[in-house]
Amino acid sequence: MGTRRRPTALVLPVLVVLLAGCGLSSNEEPTALPPENLPPGLLDPNPNQGTGTTLTGSTTTAVPVYFLVRDGDDTRLAEVDREVTDATSAAARIGALLTQPPTESEIDEGITSAVPADLILNEEPTLDEATRVLTIDVSSELTDAAGVELTRAIAQIVYTATELEDVSAVRVLVDGEPTPVPDDDGAEKTGAVSRADYRSLQPEP
Repeated sequence: MGTRRRPTALVLPVLVVLLAGCGLSSNEEPTALPPENLPPGLLDPNPNQGTGTTLTGSTTTAVPVYFLVRDGDDTRLAEVDREVTDATSAAARIGALLTQPPTESEIDEGITSAVPADLILNEEPTLDEATRVLTIDVSSELTDAAGVELTRAIAQIVYTATELEDVSAVRVLVDGEPTPVPDDDGAEKTGAVSRADYRSLQPEP
C-alpha cells in the first residue's frame, strides 16, 4: 500500500493565520498592530502625568524620597522621585526609600545613600495625630551605619517621612525598642527628631 499524502492546501491558510496573530505578514516582515487591536492596558491615556501602572494593573504615583548628593567634601540631601501605589502611606514612602536605592544613572550624577542596604520596616508606622509624630520600627541593620553615616541615614528617613503633611517628626525604634539617634551635631536624641535637627544636610534650594 502506498504512503498516503497529506493535503497541503490546509497548511498555508493556517500558516497565514499564525503569522497574522504574531504581528508578522506572510513575507516575514514585522508590521505594527493598529491601536484598536492592542489590549486596553497597554494604552496610556495620560502619559507623563506623574503616574504609572504596575504589572498587576495598579496605578502608581511619583513621590519624593531623599537620598544624598556628595560634591567634594560637601554632602547634602537630594530629593528624588520614586513610584508608590499609595502616596498617602508612610510605609509606602519609607519602603520606597529602603527598597529602591539610587539607580546607575543617579549614581553617575553623584546620588548615593547612607541607608543600610538590608534595612527593612518591621511593621506599619504609626502616627500620633495629636503630636504629629510618626513612629517607625526598623530592623537592627540600622546599626550597620555609624557616626556621620548614621546621622545621614536618619536624616534621609526623617525628610522622606515628613513629606507627608500630617507628619512633623519621627521617632525611631529598632526591633521594637526605642533607640537614640544622632542629630547633625552628633548629639544623641532620645525622642522624636525633625527636619530642624538636620539643617546642615538640607537640600540646596
